[in-house]
Amino acid sequence: MSSDPIYLEKHGDIAHLVFNRPEKRNALNRQVWEAIPQLTRAIEADRDIKVVIVRGATPVAFSAGADIAEFDEVHATPETARQYDELIREAYHALHSMDRPTIAMISGVCFGGGCALALTCDLRYADETAKFCIPPARLGLVYTLLETKRLYDLAGPSKTKEMLMGARVIEAEEALQIGIATRLFGKDELERETLAFAEQLCSLSQVTIRAVKHVVAEIEQGACDDNERTHALIAEGFTKPDYLEGRDAFLSKRQAKFTYR
Repeated sequence: MSSDPIYLEKHGDIAHLVFNRPEKRNALNRQVWEAIPQLTRAIEADRDIKVVIVRGATPVAFSAGADIAEFDEVHATPETARQYDELIREAYHALHSMDRPTIAMISGVCFGGGCALALTCDLRYADETAKFCIPPARLGLVYTLLETKRLYDLAGPSKTKEMLMGARVIEAEEALQIGIATRLFGKDELERETLAFAEQLCSLSQVTIRAVKHVVAEIEQGACDDNERTHALIAEGFTKPDYLEGRDAFLSKRQAKFTYR
């Protein structure tokens, strides 16, 4: 295990992006925010990685959020506050825009910036100990429109207002009901089930999976119909080895073996 506050592990086709400050419940300091874009670039440069699991180093916490111990320094002036906010925004964007599917594996507290990072992932698999909270109202801060929208798109307007205005902690069952958690498992099942789905993704067509990410992103940005890029993705799909293998496997009634990277 690395001593870095965030590190990358690779197990076959699956990468693990791990928040590693267990003594602070994986609170996110400047080093973590700065490292996230670097690590996501390393993932995208590795053609063997098909799925990324984002998790905490301890089951007590996915992440307790931004490290408040740094706030006096990073918010010392309007200029340092702006620079810090841009650093965080870049980290959110880097994780959200990766071309590989991302699964946040959530145990324990998932608060503030940690919750915002989880919301940038494609899926959020949680266990029964998971607790979600975004508490800007406890600090007198204003949450950004972009990150508010990510919560809004999942939970709707009323729950978004309740969480942000009231700094309300959402327990695991409610998180599943309102769409913040994608799936919910027992504490002893979470890692096994998350890995099982990650492995299933690895066995399927990466052409399709990465196209799905792009198309859903277009919809999130307001697209209502195909555009030049999505038409190109559809057309290109028929020229890729994945389509030929999938078609032949279906006709032969055998398991497809996709080789595209």
